[in-house]
Amino acid sequence: MEEFVVSDLAKMVNVKNAAMLDDNGFIIAAQPDDKKTKNMLAKLAEIHYISNEFQQTSIITETLILIVNRLTGGNTLIVGCDSNSNLGLVRQEIDSAVSRLDSYLQSKQR
Repeated sequence: MEEFVVSDLAKMVNVKNAAMLDDNGFIIAAQPDDKKTKNMLAKLAEIHYISNEFQQTSIITETLILIVNRLTGGNTLIVGCDSNSNLGLVRQEIDSAVSRLDSYLQSKQR
């Protein structure tokens, strides 16, 4: 399930990469599935672990916008998109993905 949701996000026009990490920061699923992408997303996800106050954090750079979302069970969803992306559309798709993943993760915990 995780792979399908991450893959769907990565197929969006302005999305460069997407990944889901477990509660220890290890990658469960990533697209593109290469070492460079995995290392970058795992390192940047650490920023999200610093604060428990927010469900979603955005990291904006010159070339990339990373959106990090907290999921059920301490998992994390990270999406990287172009800096000139339609963030409203990207966030709408991320919200849908978060909902799908949270439902799946909650049913898996039972």
